[in-house]
Amino acid sequence: MTSSTLWQERYQTAMAEMTKYTKYMANGGLLFTVYFVILYALVVYGRFLNQIDGDFPGNLLMGSLFFIMAGYRTTRTFLVEADQVFLLPNLPQLSSYMKRVRLYNAFFGMVRVIVPFLAVAVLYVRTETTNSLEMIVLFLALAMIGASANLSKLEMIPHRIVILYSLGAGILVMIDMPLFSIVITSFLLITLHLKKYQQLPLMNWIALEQESRDRFYRIANWFVDVPHLSKTYKQRRFLSRLVEKINFNKNQTFEYLYMKQLIRSTDGIGLIVRLTVIGAIFIWLGKDNPWLVTFAIPAFSGLTSFQLAPFTRAIDSHLLTRLLPFGDAGKSRKKVIRMASLLQIIALSLIAVLINGQPVVLLGAIIAILVSEVYLRK
Repeated sequence: MTSSTLWQERYQTAMAEMTKYTKYMANGGLLFTVYFVILYALVVYGRFLNQIDGDFPGNLLMGSLFFIMAGYRTTRTFLVEADQVFLLPNLPQLSSYMKRVRLYNAFFGMVRVIVPFLAVAVLYVRTETTNSLEMIVLFLALAMIGASANLSKLEMIPHRIVILYSLGAGILVMIDMPLFSIVITSFLLITLHLKKYQQLPLMNWIALEQESRDRFYRIANWFVDVPHLSKTYKQRRFLSRLVEKINFNKNQTFEYLYMKQLIRSTDGIGLIVRLTVIGAIFIWLGKDNPWLVTFAIPAFSGLTSFQLAPFTRAIDSHLLTRLLPFGDAGKSRKKVIRMASLLQIIALSLIAVLINGQPVVLLGAIIAILVSEVYLRK
């Protein structure tokens, strides 16, 4: 198999998988909610731009964008675990494959910059004296930072190198020297080129691909159940100790298991935290409309209950709870989800009251409890 054939096969397979889950996500209710949040955020941002004056430090925001874009990096290599056996004899012939992987990750890093740059550029041109040449240079410099962030992870180069160069470029923008930022980012690309691998680091690239796939599946799991998602866990000692202090008896074994898995899994408590944060942002954006704030509480709480159902089924499969001769798994599952939903409802309600201050928002909490019970009975 040639490098070109291998690349085409792996790339097409990966894109087909992403397209499949993207379609599932597009048909889910959560995505429409996210669209609504984004659209409403654009309306609020438009109002903010209309009220802004020339004293706003737009150069500081644009300079900070360099540091932000350098902070996130992700890579795809399209290699699988079996390649450590089947590709091992062909490593010297895969130089073309390596070039394609590098070009793909560099291009993806550049594309990732477009939306943040456009969002900040609208503000930047309203507050700073600039011209089209400076804006083009700023975009190219940011695109280089995005490409460098991905390439540094691909080549196992310390992330601090990208951070330091991006900090230098950002400072130049902050002190009104944006044209020189591209010089810094060009030196960064040269540095990464000199430090790149000359041979295919097979094991490292397989691990990077698995990490990137899991990240995509974890996002997709917000919208649709992903059966082959690799479960990730964090110890979370404080929450674990709180659960262990509860006096469980033999018939409450399932409750103990569900609670421990829920707080340790990034797909359990992580999902609740993410949706709560999105809900809080939406409440803040719609703070001037009490009814919008009110219905945000059941909307995001209901989405959480909907997403927790497949998570608890995965726990049943993982822990083989059906083999335990005592306890009621179904009853315990509902109890744990009910408790998690109630805590989220309380958090969203408190946020709504603090931001909006209207008693009517508590009606949303009542509706949220009813919605949660509907999902529990399914």
